[in-house]
Amino acid sequence: MATVCVFGAGAFGTALALYHQRLGHGARVWAFDDGLPEQVAREGENRAYLPDVKLPSEILFTNDPEEARAGADLVLLAVPSAHMRAVAKTVRPLLGDVGVVSLAKGIEAGTHAFMNQVLEEELPEHRDRLCFLSGPSFAREIAKGLPADAALASHDITVARSVQAIMHSAAFRIYTSNDVVGVELGGALKNVVAVACGAADGLGFGASGRASLMTRGLAEITRLGVALGANPLTFLGLAGVGDLILTCTGDLSRNRQLGKRLAAGEKASDIVGGQKAVAEGYVTAKPVYELAQKMNVDMPISTAVYRVLYEGQDLLTAAQGLMNREMKDELHGIFPLKGQ
Repeated sequence: MATVCVFGAGAFGTALALYHQRLGHGARVWAFDDGLPEQVAREGENRAYLPDVKLPSEILFTNDPEEARAGADLVLLAVPSAHMRAVAKTVRPLLGDVGVVSLAKGIEAGTHAFMNQVLEEELPEHRDRLCFLSGPSFAREIAKGLPADAALASHDITVARSVQAIMHSAAFRIYTSNDVVGVELGGALKNVVAVACGAADGLGFGASGRASLMTRGLAEITRLGVALGANPLTFLGLAGVGDLILTCTGDLSRNRQLGKRLAAGEKASDIVGGQKAVAEGYVTAKPVYELAQKMNVDMPISTAVYRVLYEGQDLLTAAQGLMNREMKDELHGIFPLKGQ
């Protein structure tokens, strides 16, 4: 049995600590919030991020990163993408030679860096031990022990397989990959598409409209992925279409709920400012828009989401703009038609 250290006491970090404890591993969680370890110890649950889920006392929650890391065989970085760089700087002196898994799904504002780029910059000596997890897995369902699958990518497939041996179970099946770019990009961009799908549902556009948004959203994710060197087949897997389906249709999705609330007339800044948990689709929409402009990749859905979230464009106007776009070949910008 292994000991797993989770940096980040949000919903997913807490759920994975509980999951590993059930597997028989030791589990320790570093919490940024002062007082959270004492609250968990007192009440037996993480009321701030994963309420109504009982946590056994064997899981250690602490505000001390050294205490969380001590003796761990695997480190999970379960922090929002906006905080990944700062947390990486904090944990770098503590890591030693253990495997490190990023659970974040997003793009850093300003730099347009994916989490693999952030960690390779901040943890250069650990580049060959970094892994990136993405796939259709809601924290609350993992905490309940419900079945789920995920993709685990590393530049070195043998590293991914060694981490797979610790994390895999019948309830949470882990599939390995060496397409870090594709797994990272699919996990980040599906959140933006989920905002659009939630808004479409809130506007009453129907199941056909939602399915169309998901499909065309997958097309633009693939366009950007191909431009960045990803394997397009990755987007047909767990980190692509799998996570996209879950986040765009599941009511536990914070990104889908953000879209529905926008359709109900709330302002994006009010929604995001009023909740403790992060809706990564809001954070990611701006750097995705800027990256698409920089690389000249056609991403109309992501652009519409950006304009609604950051420029205050009317939601119906954005929707009409998408529906009235010029005619296109379905695989435009991904694969050329035969004979062309």
